[in-house]
Amino acid sequence: MKTLLRPFKFIFSHPLTKNNKLLGLFNFFYWQLRSRLNSNEQTISWFDGLKLNVKRGMHGATGCIYVGLTEFEDMSFVLHYLNHDDLFIDIGANVGVYSLMAAGIRNSETISIEPVPSTFQNLTKNIKLNNLQQIQALNIGLSDENGHLYFTSDGDTNNHVTNTKNDNNIEVEVKKLDAVLDSKLDKHTIIKLDVEGFEIKVLKGASAILNNPLLDAVIVELNGCSNRYGFNDADVDDELTRFGFDKYEYNPFKRELIKIAQFHTEKNTLYIKRNNLPYVKEKIIKSEPYHIFNKSI
Repeated sequence: MKTLLRPFKFIFSHPLTKNNKLLGLFNFFYWQLRSRLNSNEQTISWFDGLKLNVKRGMHGATGCIYVGLTEFEDMSFVLHYLNHDDLFIDIGANVGVYSLMAAGIRNSETISIEPVPSTFQNLTKNIKLNNLQQIQALNIGLSDENGHLYFTSDGDTNNHVTNTKNDNNIEVEVKKLDAVLDSKLDKHTIIKLDVEGFEIKVLKGASAILNNPLLDAVIVELNGCSNRYGFNDADVDDELTRFGFDKYEYNPFKRELIKIAQFHTEKNTLYIKRNNLPYVKEKIIKSEPYHIFNKSI
């Protein structure tokens, strides 16, 4: 019963649909009916001219059908921060919803990193569907050393590094982020990091990038999965704090950053480089609004 009620709770509490529940319910039932009549991958219109290739089970994309922006605060921060002079690095891109927004709405140079080949194929389909040449898509994983690791391949948004070798797991090349970017940034940059508990290993391979003064913000998911690798989420928080980042929440309607003491465990946490906070605040205040569900935000 809880599983059945979860999408309704999501729709009824989401900032874009809680005051227009009928729209959220229409979107939900429209997709449920459409995906049952045709179980193949389908192209849907998302927002502001963007399109998505979606099929049942793509949880990273179907939520966008229901409520527009699944991670409203974080996605709004990306849209309010980025412009054509910036770089967006999408680590654990999945099918690419963050990357599509960055490149398609804000025309930002984007690097999308997705290790699982089947998911990477869906990512590249979405990039081609929207003709986004600003996106460089890389079918690799990231770690603290260059080499190879095994990944699960049948978990959609929950695929992760594993030590187990079996028919459902795949071997993937991994690199240090410092090596991927040649340890340099020449544009103001945001990183979105969602690697299902492997965050500390990715950050350990990104010391030069984290230390770069042009890295303004990191959006990271901390949901307890670090434990599977012998770490905990506090290690990730400590690492980012060590490089001069503080934790914030973002209110998109007020364009307001609110400093917080503890990282989130049920949603992403936004880290902003302490020395760059005035620049980030000014940038989001001056940003052009984005348009979704007949709203300008």
